[in-house]
Amino acid sequence: MTIVVNDANILIDLVELRLLPHFFELEYAFHTSDLILEELREDQQKALMPYVDMERLQVSEMTDDDLIAVYEIKTQRPSLSEQDCSAFYQAQSLQGILLTSDNTLRKFAKSQQVEVHGHLWIFDRMVETEAISPAHAIEKLDELCETVNPHLGLPLAECQKRKLSWGQ
Repeated sequence: MTIVVNDANILIDLVELRLLPHFFELEYAFHTSDLILEELREDQQKALMPYVDMERLQVSEMTDDDLIAVYEIKTQRPSLSEQDCSAFYQAQSLQGILLTSDNTLRKFAKSQQVEVHGHLWIFDRMVETEAISPAHAIEKLDELCETVNPHLGLPLAECQKRKLSWGQ
């Protein structure tokens, strides 16, 4: 099964959009680090706990060796947070896909040949697998861009292209 490693920003937005049940329907092995989970507010952590309990979301506790590797990455890229570095490290170590909307992290991951995707890829997968309907995807994409995370900066042309294809 394909492994995906979730950065905090993806999890936060999925919680706020109330899309967790649909996201975790996807046929991936979901991972994140304890550093990322600790970054979330208590209510966001609570929303994720059922998926942790069901083992749909694996939360890796960072060992001392892991933390040393994370700090080495942070030294290379000081603009990344420890949490971002932990997500990158985990995706690289597990040979998984990194899910993030952080542009700096995205560029760094690509430069290191780690496959990386964001919100639009997730929406595409949920629509393709019928985890959500095209109409629901359009509604939630609008909510994401207008209310939940208006500073996200998703490419307008890509959003429009999806809404047009989903609306047909």
